[in-house]
Formats: sequence, C-alpha cells, structure tokens
Amino acid sequence: MKTSLLDNRIITLAVALAALFLGAAGVHAAPLMLDVRSENRRVLVPGPGDGTIQIQVIAPDAPAIRTDRQRLNLALVIDRSGSMAEARKLDFVKAAAHHLVDMMGADDHLSIVTYSQQVEIPWPSRPVGRDRGDLHRIVSGLYPGGSTFLSGGLEEGFRQAKAGKRKGTLNRILLLSDGLANVGVTNRGALRERAGEMAEKGISVSTFGVGNDFDEELMTTVAGGGGGNYRYLGDPERIVAALESEFHTASRTAASEVEIIIRLKRDCRFGQVLGREWRRDGDAYVIRLGDLSAGERRTVFATLNVAGERTGLRDVGDVALRYRDPTTSKGITTSSKGVSLELVRDERIYREGFDRSVQEKRAVAEANVLVQEAARLADQGKKEEAKGVLGKAAAGLAAAPPSPAVRAEMDHAERYKNSLDTMGDMSSESAKGAQKAIKYRAYETLQQR
Repeated sequence: MKTSLLDNRIITLAVALAALFLGAAGVHAAPLMLDVRSENRRVLVPGPGDGTIQIQVIAPDAPAIRTDRQRLNLALVIDRSGSMAEARKLDFVKAAAHHLVDMMGADDHLSIVTYSQQVEIPWPSRPVGRDRGDLHRIVSGLYPGGSTFLSGGLEEGFRQAKAGKRKGTLNRILLLSDGLANVGVTNRGALRERAGEMAEKGISVSTFGVGNDFDEELMTTVAGGGGGNYRYLGDPERIVAALESEFHTASRTAASEVEIIIRLKRDCRFGQVLGREWRRDGDAYVIRLGDLSAGERRTVFATLNVAGERTGLRDVGDVALRYRDPTTSKGITTSSKGVSLELVRDERIYREGFDRSVQEKRAVAEANVLVQEAARLADQGKKEEAKGVLGKAAAGLAAAPPSPAVRAEMDHAERYKNSLDTMGDMSSESAKGAQKAIKYRAYETLQQR
C-alpha cells in the first residue's frame, strides 16, 4: 500500500514536470481583462443625453509560466544633430546605448540608425550574437553635427525593424531626439499617421525627448500613434535608466497592438475620448492603446450620447478588445461587454446613479487635459489665459467627490497657477524645463497606467 502511494506521487510529480516543461516551451499569454463602467448608470430626460463610460484594460501580472523571455527586435534610432553636443547629451545617449547592447541576448535582433541632415545605418538589423565588441565600437564612434532629419530616421528604423521581424519577436523602434524636426516630413499629424501605419504592421514606436528644446507634442503624438511610450529626459543622466526601463517593458509585453473597439446602437452617438485620439472604422470607434506589459493597466474615458425621451433601460452599445498574442502572433478579439443606460425623469434618482470612483478618476483625467492646454498657452506667453484654464480645472475637481487623488490634483493645479508669475521669460532654460516637466506629468497621468 505504501509502495503504491509512493508510485502514485512519483507519477503525479512526473506529469506535473512534463506539463511544466511542455507549457514553458510554447505557452500563450494570459488574456487581457476588460472592465467597463458608467460614470452614471442613468441619463436624465429631458436633457442633453450625455453619458461617460470608463474602460479599463488590464494585463495580468504573471501571464504564464516561462523559462525565458521572448526575443526582442529593436531599432535604436539616435539623433546626432549638432545640438546633441550641448550638455554632453550625445555622450549620455551613447552610454545608454552601450548599456542596451549589454542587456540584449545573443538571439535578440538589434539595429542602430543615426540621423542628422542625413540618415546612416552603422549597424543593420541582425542578431546581437557575439558581436558586442563591434557594436560598442560603433556606438563609441558616434559624433554630433548637422540638422534634424527625424522622419528619415524613423523611416529607416522601421525598415530595419521590419527586416529583423520574426514570428514571436517583440518589435519596437526607440527614437531619441533633443530638438525639432526641421528636414523632411515635419508635420506632427503626418508623422503620427505614419507611426500608426508602422504599429498596424506590428512594429511599435517609443520616443525619448532629451533636454528642454525638443517638440514634446511631436514626440507624444508619434508615440501615441505608434503604440509605444513617450519619456521626457530633462536630465541627460536619466537616459540610461529610461532605456533600461524600456528594455524591461518590451521584455514583459503581454499583448501587442491593443485596441478598444466600441460599437453603438441606433440613435446613440459617439462623443470623444478624454485626452486620447480615436478613429472611425466602419461602424466601430477604435482607440489604440499599443503594447501592454505584464501587470500594466490602461484607463480610458469615452463620452456617448443617447437620443430620445422615453424612460427605461436602453442598450447603448458594446465594448470589445482586439490585440495580438506576442508569443504566437495570433490576432485575438474578445467577447464584447454590453453598455446599458437607464433613462429617468426624476433628478433625485439620477443623482443616485453616480459611481464615485469613476467620477473621481474622470475628474482627475479632465483636469490634466486642461493642465496641458494651460501649459501650451503659457508657452506662448499667454499667462493670464493659462491661469483661467487652470481655474477651470480646479473648479471641475472641486465638483468631484473628495479624495486624496482629487486633492493632490487641486494642489498641483494651484501651485502651477502660482508659479506662472515667477517663471519670468518663458524662453529661459528654467522655464522650459519646468514647462516640460508639467506637461510630462499630465501625459503620464492621462495614460492611467
């Protein structure tokens, strides 16, 4: 009897080990989780018929048992224009590139693209292998000079990433710049659109703004269109840490090319997405989130409009996710979650329908959209107008349910409003640095990670 029990335990252990081994060899990522909530589950009629929904997308922290990470395919695109000589910016970028080379595995693909007034490819896409010494020599030999052909660098980075793309690789362009695009395509919308086309082909774009003179609206829109991350590096010494963080983020990608798909019923209209861009695709409204790493979450607020004055529960539409499993490259569309709103005439019943948690998060997001608008006005020297927008942000927060997060945003808006008078010349280095830090904080908050 004892021998039989021991044999059974050995068999059970062997089966478990076999499952572990086979599973680790080719597991699929755990599915993303989708949560949809209404700020108010009721709509007051007669009235404008507006409603807001909160959509949260969550990547599980431990998607599957794995013995190693997926292979990376990175294109490192470096601005080496003349301004990169200032404050040793290129030296810090080179130190970060050396660190990235050391972190990559022998089977990872890497390409190095540089741009000034022309684009060069000192290291075409290929496995890192045993060539680290050559890579380090190439990085050490970079020097600054010339103008900023950012679009050319981006295009070549895409070509190199496309050449290194294989089934199951995680593909990303890392674009670093310290200035304004002044050669080639310089229009922000056109560059964002192009980055979106790259993301649709499975290659995301992350951008890194170095110093205080780059165009952060360009860098944020390119990253937003390209489904990657934007990072502000006012202190060049932070570049090494930022590239290391991007490396680990890419290594832990749980889902790529993530999109929220919203479809509405007849007589329901789409309004806007707070702080994010969206597009119309047939009968669907699509919000691109890009790549999600394990444990990461994104929160989106969309406004809808419900027509009619007949009371009762109305099916407004449904929300689903579309993304790609980075392990298998298989496209996945989740089952949709329905959105229903109740039309009521009693204002007391309407007020009872609010979800305080959603109200709070929406108010914080809305305030940061206004902070970004105020910062743009302040950049133009329109400080009084900027203060008016910040006052509007504070009023919106004051109307939200009180919470530590809401109070923190109110304090931040008030401090920013007061600091505008002390900034002086908005073209000074201190003012430019403060402005970029404020806009970056608003950007990070709106990402709702």
